Amino acid sequence: MALALLWFPVVALTVDRLGRWLRRPRAARAVEAVTGAALGVLGLALLLAPLRA
Repeated sequence: MALALLWFPVVALTVDRLGRWLRRPRAARAVEAVTGAALGVLGLALLLAPLRA
């Protein structure tokens, strides 16, 4: 219980600060670019997987 009393406020504060940061247009574009690149790499890996097998 003591651990939960320490852990949950830390999580709440972190999410609050992260939310403020993600509302910035520049940060949102960066997140979208990273997500798009990761999904592109994943798609390419799935496309090429049958060729390597």
